[in-house]
Parts: sequence; structure tokens; C-alpha cells
Amino acid sequence: MLHLRLIAGIAMWVPAGAALAQTASEAPGWPEQKQAMIELGKRYATAWELYQSFEREAEDKTLEPDEVPDWSGLWDRQGAPGRYDTDRVGNQITARLKVGYLEMMQEQVANAEEGRIWDPHSGCGQARGYPGMLKNGRPHEFAVTPHQTWHLGQARNEVRRIYTDGRGHVPEDWAYETEHGDTIGFWDGDTLYTHTMYTNGGWVGRVQPYLSTKLEGTEVWRKIDDETIQADVWIYDAEALEEPWYTRQIYKRMHQEEGSPLRLEYWWNCHSPNNIVVPTEDGGTTFLDFDFTDMDDPEPAEEH
Repeated sequence: MLHLRLIAGIAMWVPAGAALAQTASEAPGWPEQKQAMIELGKRYATAWELYQSFEREAEDKTLEPDEVPDWSGLWDRQGAPGRYDTDRVGNQITARLKVGYLEMMQEQVANAEEGRIWDPHSGCGQARGYPGMLKNGRPHEFAVTPHQTWHLGQARNEVRRIYTDGRGHVPEDWAYETEHGDTIGFWDGDTLYTHTMYTNGGWVGRVQPYLSTKLEGTEVWRKIDDETIQADVWIYDAEALEEPWYTRQIYKRMHQEEGSPLRLEYWWNCHSPNNIVVPTEDGGTTFLDFDFTDMDDPEPAEEH
């Protein structure tokens, strides 16, 4: 039986049992679905225009207290955390980058293939930010209320607030760039639509693209069954991307032992200098000198 969902005039289908797939690429009919979503994004010049098209189609943008969907529990993002797009093969990303940003990506790939990967996010409490937070491999948690939804990530203690109380974005003359930007949204039934802007751009993650401060994103979030939350994400960046970068992010509910519920751990990388990373001369990543072992200490000078 097909479950039909209209998204801005495109009929998207989810065959029964498809939600059991661990990543989007494992779902039946995924290549055709993905191409339709890519084409949808390309119809609009900006993520804001795409978001507004969803908003115009929404039947009811409010969420009453008794309509709050149950997204409780901890959720594990599916696919390798090193891949923002789980359809990626090896180091070849699916984003279409503009000159300059493509060259930076090619340099990362060349270094990685020689075993050198620089990752400043492994350092002292640095947030992955948006959209990199979406791909984090540590547990995710969602706190849904009628007026705000909080997306929390264990890795780097990231917190993203999505305002669904009808407010607009921060006025441009008040706004400033942050790791997660400013996110607003609305509900249409059990589906959450969001728009993000005012990020500081930067880097998605290891062997991933750099993006600019012109980055903006539109997302469609929905709990498609008791065990699965799904997010369709379009990233626009007029400076870095030739076209919108579409991905589907899937999160599976983590098993909870009865009477012993899981909880997010507090992730703080600054309690020990062993967690501070520094770049190597050849462009890789290493840690400061370990203080709990003498294995990397220099050999004592021989006595004569």
C-alpha cells in the first residue's frame, strides 16, 4: 500500500515497510524520489522561496497542546557520520560546488587520500553547527512544544531552537552570524517545516565542503513511524553552491531498557588538554602531547 504525501505539488510515495531502511539510499524507489526532490529545490532561487511555497500550501500552521507529536526518546542518525549525504561514494560528494569552494574540497580529498585529515571540530568544545549537526553520529533528542522545538545533539552539546510561534527571522539590522543560525518554522499536521539563515557558514565536517555565510536551508521533518524520524533538507548558498544541495536525513529510535532510560551525556572536550588538536606540518590532525603515557616521550639520552 502506498502512503502518498503531496509536497508542493509533487506526489512522494513511501512504500509500506520502506521505513525499515537504515538510510535513504536503501529505500525502494529512492533514486526517483531523490531526483524529484532535487528538481523541486531547483524550482526556487532561494531556500526562503521554497519555504514560503510550503507555507502557502499549509492548511493549519498552528499546533495545539493536544496535537504535539511524540518525538520523545533518543535518536540515532543513520549512515556514517562522516557523510552528510549518505548516498556519497567514497570522497566524492554530491554537492555541486562553485570554483574556489570546489578547489578547497578537492584539496581536502587529495589530502585524505594520502591519510591527512584536518578536523578542528575535534578540539575543545567546538560546535559542528548547521547543517553539519544534522549528520552527527552521537544521539539526538527533540523537545517539541507548540511554540518551539529544540533539537539537541550529544556531540559538542549542540542546541538548535526552532521557533514555531509565528515570529519571523531576526531583523537584518539586528542579526549576526552564529554556528546554528536563526531558525523559524511552522507545523502542518504532524509535519514540521523550517527555514534557517544567518549562519557563519564554515565547514560541514571531515572531508566535507566549506560553505559561506550566504548559506540558508529549508527542511521538512516528520515522524514516519514509531521508530523513524525523517528530514528532507535543501541547502542553498549563492556563493558556494551551483544549485541547491538536497539530502534526506534519517534518525532511528534507540533501544531503551525498561527501568533504565537512556539520556544524553554531557560532552565537554575542554576538561583535558589531551582533547586539544593541532594541525601537522603536512595538513593532518594530531593531539597535544599525551600526559597519561610515556610511550610518545623522547628516548633519554645515553650516558657516557
